Amino acid sequence: MSLRFILGDGRCRHDQAVIENAKSWLEKDHQEVFFLVPNYNKFEREREILQLLKEDRVEDFASIRAQVYSFHRLAWFYLQQTGLLSQNAITENGASMIMRKLLLELEEELVLYRGEINKAGFIQQLLAFYQEMHTSRLGIEDLLAGGAAPSATQDEEKKYSELAIIFQRFEQELLERALQVEQPITLLTRFLEGSLLGDSSVDHAMPTTVSLNKAPDLSHALFIISGFSAFSTQEQQLIQVLMKRSHVVIDLILDRGYPQEMPTPLNLFYEAGRTYYQLISSARDNQVNIYLDQKLSVNQEVDKEDEGSIPQAYKEVETFWRQTQSQANYHQQTSVKDFLAVWKVGNPEEEIRQIAASIRGMMSDKKRYPTLRYRDIQLLIAEPEVYHQYIPKIFTEFEIPFYIDEEQMMAQHPLVEFLNAFFACQSYGFRLNDILRLLRTELYLPAAYRSEADWLVGRDQFRKLVDITENKALAHDFQGASWTRNEDWELIEYLQSEEEAVDKVDLTAYTNQLRRAFKQDVVDTLDWLTAARTNRDAVELLYRFLLNAGVEQQLRHWRDQAIQQGKLDQARNHEQAWQALMDLLDEYATIYGDEPFDFALFEDVLLTGLENVTFGKIPTAIDQVNINRLDLARPKQAKITFAPGLNETALPRKMENKTLLTNEERQHFNQLFNGEKYLRDTVVEGSVKEPFAFYSVLLSATEHLSLSYAVNFDTQQNIKMSPYLDRVVKHLDVPLQERGILTLVSDPRDYVGSYRGLIYQINNLSQQAQKNKENLPRVWEQLKQALLRSEWTDLAAQVFESQTHQNIPIPLSQAQAAALYGPSIYSSISQMETFYQCEYKYFVSYGLRLKEREVYGLNPAMTGEFFHDALDRFVKVLIAENISLTQLTADQRVQFVEVVLQEIFGESRYRLLTSSARMNFIRYQLGKTIQRVAWALAKQGQKMHFSPEKTEVLFGQIAGSNGINGIELPLSSGGKLHVRGKIDRVDTAKTEEEQWLSVVDYKSSSRDFDLSEAYYGLAMQLITYLDVALTDAVQLVGSPKVRPAGAYYLHVHNPLLDGQEASEEERLKRFKYDGLFIDEPAVFPLLDEEVEASKNSPVFPVRKDKNGNYQKTTQAKNKFYTEEELELLRKHNRKNMQQSGEKLLSGEIALNPSYKLKDKKRACEFCPFRSICDFDVLLKENEYHRLENLSKDEIIHRLREEEDE
Repeated sequence: MSLRFILGDGRCRHDQAVIENAKSWLEKDHQEVFFLVPNYNKFEREREILQLLKEDRVEDFASIRAQVYSFHRLAWFYLQQTGLLSQNAITENGASMIMRKLLLELEEELVLYRGEINKAGFIQQLLAFYQEMHTSRLGIEDLLAGGAAPSATQDEEKKYSELAIIFQRFEQELLERALQVEQPITLLTRFLEGSLLGDSSVDHAMPTTVSLNKAPDLSHALFIISGFSAFSTQEQQLIQVLMKRSHVVIDLILDRGYPQEMPTPLNLFYEAGRTYYQLISSARDNQVNIYLDQKLSVNQEVDKEDEGSIPQAYKEVETFWRQTQSQANYHQQTSVKDFLAVWKVGNPEEEIRQIAASIRGMMSDKKRYPTLRYRDIQLLIAEPEVYHQYIPKIFTEFEIPFYIDEEQMMAQHPLVEFLNAFFACQSYGFRLNDILRLLRTELYLPAAYRSEADWLVGRDQFRKLVDITENKALAHDFQGASWTRNEDWELIEYLQSEEEAVDKVDLTAYTNQLRRAFKQDVVDTLDWLTAARTNRDAVELLYRFLLNAGVEQQLRHWRDQAIQQGKLDQARNHEQAWQALMDLLDEYATIYGDEPFDFALFEDVLLTGLENVTFGKIPTAIDQVNINRLDLARPKQAKITFAPGLNETALPRKMENKTLLTNEERQHFNQLFNGEKYLRDTVVEGSVKEPFAFYSVLLSATEHLSLSYAVNFDTQQNIKMSPYLDRVVKHLDVPLQERGILTLVSDPRDYVGSYRGLIYQINNLSQQAQKNKENLPRVWEQLKQALLRSEWTDLAAQVFESQTHQNIPIPLSQAQAAALYGPSIYSSISQMETFYQCEYKYFVSYGLRLKEREVYGLNPAMTGEFFHDALDRFVKVLIAENISLTQLTADQRVQFVEVVLQEIFGESRYRLLTSSARMNFIRYQLGKTIQRVAWALAKQGQKMHFSPEKTEVLFGQIAGSNGINGIELPLSSGGKLHVRGKIDRVDTAKTEEEQWLSVVDYKSSSRDFDLSEAYYGLAMQLITYLDVALTDAVQLVGSPKVRPAGAYYLHVHNPLLDGQEASEEERLKRFKYDGLFIDEPAVFPLLDEEVEASKNSPVFPVRKDKNGNYQKTTQAKNKFYTEEELELLRKHNRKNMQQSGEKLLSGEIALNPSYKLKDKKRACEFCPFRSICDFDVLLKENEYHRLENLSKDEIIHRLREEEDE
């Protein structure tokens, strides 16, 4: 039969020439036309051909006489009735399963590839090369021949031999399972040339409506092949058969024919020229009639009436690239400034924003683009991984419909995440993170939360249950056995000593609902799954679980919801995800069937299989901007083209060989078979194709082309333009436009595209104007007013509020404050201190009751509670046994502490301390600390005249328990401020004349009393505890006539001392009391009766001089106060409390974190609520509450002035 080429460069009307050939052929009866086009744009090309045939009024267009196919679809068309395709076709996942299975079986036979078997991606590499062998018509025997060739090295021979073994076993597995081995295109080739006759591999008894005994008659068929520049060996073999059996027309973008020799690799049309040479040589060898090439010319490309449709600038751009690529002298004839624009933009996001604005501008410019539709516009993206992330957001903002032509991997679908977490639960012993990952997918809902009638209600209830359970599981480290055992878990609350208790009964029952459901549905299923006998049993178990757990039901709900919301792609994805899993399970059961079950293999196959699946997309046929890859560009593809991202790294691309064979090994095979079979050199061919790819970009638009690049992206700065783009700028006299970010001098025509986008732009400019203390330019002010008159006025007004927004908390009304805090305020001392640290922090913590998520571990709250509890019990044992510290022996002390520790460690709330070897060590250290503090208390008791009177004294209402009255202060609202707290220890000492009283506060960290902090309300505890003890002295010590001896901190720790310091006295000094001390010489002997002359006491800041007289130590003189001064401090402390209560009920909220000038200590430094308040000292409205560094004398002076007022 015949072969003919249609040749012409990118300026020519190839589509018209193709249609003319088809039209001419269809004028005769009983003749038919098959258009063969690339598979990646088959829908697009079919639509174009349909339109052209319609315009030419070809009546038979819609009939079977003219059809558009890809090579694979053509194979399906001819073979569908032969039975040759009725065998089970192997899918990519099925092939991966079989390959994985046989590799494990061959592991002992393989040497080179034995270590690769379990490496990620190896199986995909093997299958990709197997596929490439088929398309190149390379057989297993060819691999062996390659290894046997004299030029092959020993390693290469071994490599090809092992590959041959692998592929031979692979094909054997396929045949045994009656799976499709031969590729459809190869089958079609053999079918059309009649070589299937007598082939033993073909089942001639198979039911068929087409005879395999003779090849079909193709003499009346014309095959028009268009849109290609190269073909695989497999496709070339089919074309050779078509040339012999039918009539073939091949349309190539090629400047001329190459009948005698191939063009050089530097030729712009190298790939198409090589294809021309190969096919025409084959036609000559097979004595096919070769018609003269139909050479298209630019002048004859269109009818006279359409001659002006392609601008001269388009032709100029084509001439420029063709001539400069061939290094010919180029002289520009026509200006291209109106046709071609080149932009330099700051970053990719701004680049897409500029493109969006330009699109909207073009759509509204009816004078220049009267018939322009969105579908006439395209973006060609060189780096999809960079630019695709910006397009949806910005195009939506500019109200531009778009379609991104990219494959979406199923790896991110919740079903894949669900299965990933499901298998991880078993593989890693039910880690909390894996359990939460599974639950957070919301594909599994316990039966109680599944409702067909109102599934959203059930989902929301389940979501709340998971939220609360997650918080409690993190706080209690519920992992592993906590989820798998039958017993319910118990919630334990570690309370701050002054916080209110929380009833845990309801939360325990509530969270255990989820635990029990998870145990029954997930844990038990995994137990059964791991015990499965065969792979088929495992598949059945998993399928039953997915149904019973409501996974399919949830996916249906999601699909229906997406349909209701008009998100059809999303709805289809949910359907495809479920179907892909079902297909994968079917294939797994078919391939692995009755073999013994291997959990790890099952997990790996399913997850890898699903992650590699892509969602099918329906090509768009509606009015949308098309987003395509740059390498898919073709001439006259759209009226308008934007090509962003043309930088030096994106174009030309740097090619890498990621296949099993090196470039040298590919050359080895190509030389061995002398062109009959050909393995493509992807690196060299890719590099050679880059100039033609850019040529296609330059010719992709018929009316306007915009090329751009971004100078900065992420950490990359000052990126250069592509050398191709640089050539455009230099040779075509095109100005490089710097499209900067929006500024006050920007022209709105370059930026404005929609009302929604205008909101962002006006707001941005208004902020710039405020910063520069300028007015908004008049044109932008007019646009702002037009915006506020539009339907977007509500959203715009809301956004524009940010221009005058100040980071100042909105005060509460008095009614709101009363509702939040109550008519009377119940507060602890630590809460009062928080108020003076930052009023907003108090509001968030104790008004809104926000708090950080509890995380399992030994936190300060638990450590503090442990120390307080242990010391409280120890002192109470002494009181119960009527043993004073002076009488306590070392053995008794050790025995009493051991009893106390045994009791405490036996309680469930301290179960944490036995959870690991590390925690056991910490438990040991805590015990040692209590033993050491008990030792210190005993030593101090031997020196002091003071002895413990009470321990853990509650005042006010704490955790549902009522203590002594404490402090109650009236408020102007009519309510009261009730202050609560707990005094760790009350000590007393009697003399003949007086009874003295002191209070002790245990601290797990070192703490010094700071009078300035007490004055400003930041350290109220010691003064408050002393105040309460003196006020309620009758209840505490049985007498109102007591005098204050002081209020002290005791550091609870186990000090580390080096060898030189390890004396008993040095150790005791580390437990020295700090705080407020009465400046009364009569008390000094009561503090330490054993201090020696000229020495300091190791217990209190007192000493004896050489004459034996007690004195205050020099360093601590400012820590001693007269009774009158202590009374002033008590009154001021109460005044601070009362003022805080008044301010809280007034509703006023100040964002005023404290800042101590003395030591630069800031309340914000470790505040967990920084992300809520957004305090920023750089904002003029945000200022610290600066605390002056006041001396003791200054403070006492101020207090006396307060007293006099």
